[in-house]
Amino acid sequence: MRNPYKAFLLSLLICCSSTSTTSEYEIEVFESYIDTDVLSSIDTKLIFNIEESNDQINLQVQSFPKSFEQIQSYSLVFDLKFRENYETDIQSLCVGPVWDKFGPGEVSIELKKNNNFKNSVSGVINPENNDGCNNYYYYLRFLTINLEDGEKIFVGVATDYAQNYPDAPYLWLVNKNNQIQELGATKIEKYSLTFELSK
Repeated sequence: MRNPYKAFLLSLLICCSSTSTTSEYEIEVFESYIDTDVLSSIDTKLIFNIEESNDQINLQVQSFPKSFEQIQSYSLVFDLKFRENYETDIQSLCVGPVWDKFGPGEVSIELKKNNNFKNSVSGVINPENNDGCNNYYYYLRFLTINLEDGEKIFVGVATDYAQNYPDAPYLWLVNKNNQIQELGATKIEKYSLTFELSK
């Protein structure tokens, strides 16, 4: 027979050794250069939920669009700041967790309509890989809204030095022929869509 006291202690240990944090972000059109119905597909709420237990990380992202029917999926790419922050004297680079299918550093998530625009990815922090960083800072580098008609909206959320994406806060509409039309701007400040992991 199973000891209920041991089972209680085990569940208490599991409960207390994990932490969960949630961040919410509103994406709204601030200024529009053109009058088009595609602008209604931009407004959404993004929620990042991070669960950390021991060396395991689970990042779950969900979008709540105001215009559900026009959108097929969201593509998000997160990038790791290489140093813990820019005010310390750390000489090494921050490595961060090793994400399933991606490795350390950059991680991508696809939010599809058939899954209510919700998806997650897991990672592991290797305690033997001591990079000198206590926290890992991730920011959303690229955000693409894939529309049902095959067009895409590139949402500027950071700075793109290669100029393949708009810098925040600007928006581009990319049609099926890869022609770009500038739509306007959102209320997003550069590098403001972020999450943090602790070691």
